[in-house]
Amino acid sequence: MLEGRKTFLVLVGVAVIALAAGFLLGRRVPASSASGSAPIVEAIRKVAKLATVEIEVADVVKMEEVRTIVVFDIPKNATLRLRGKVMGGFDLNAGFTVVADDAARTLHVTLPPPGIVSVDSRVEWWDERSRWLNPITPEDRTRWSGWARGSLARAAKDAGLLKRSEDHARELIVEASRALGWKAIVTIDTSLKTPNANP
Repeated sequence: MLEGRKTFLVLVGVAVIALAAGFLLGRRVPASSASGSAPIVEAIRKVAKLATVEIEVADVVKMEEVRTIVVFDIPKNATLRLRGKVMGGFDLNAGFTVVADDAARTLHVTLPPPGIVSVDSRVEWWDERSRWLNPITPEDRTRWSGWARGSLARAAKDAGLLKRSEDHARELIVEASRALGWKAIVTIDTSLKTPNANP
């Protein structure tokens, strides 16, 4: 059921992109860009911007810090239950190129590696334990919540988010190019910087 819905959404997305690209191609453009494949390249750039994947992840993290006073260790800790949405995609400013072979009607598209572009998290504090000599402070909550967001991003990577982002981008670009009568060859340049959200 989920796969069928995903396929339907991809097809609808490709159809919308094809219509938008058709509109671009049908518009009057300056002589300098009217010839060749400039409108196709711009359409593929817009497709690449849309190539994001979102997954929901959940995790449980225990945070603990210990303060030593004289010879006594005084701990404070809390268990954080995390749930959120992590989005993977591409930073086109990190390196995106499209080289068009007009004669063969082939586009050579190069993308940077996908990365985490956003983390939308919900953190539930549970089982908090601290003492008056080492209380849990607002600063602790801010810092621990930041670590928790990082944990969600790592969990999303472990769940294959980046691979899904890459596959989704290839599928969108190839299908959109085909709808416009072109063939696309998509390459991921692993030497380029991977975008990462700052959770």
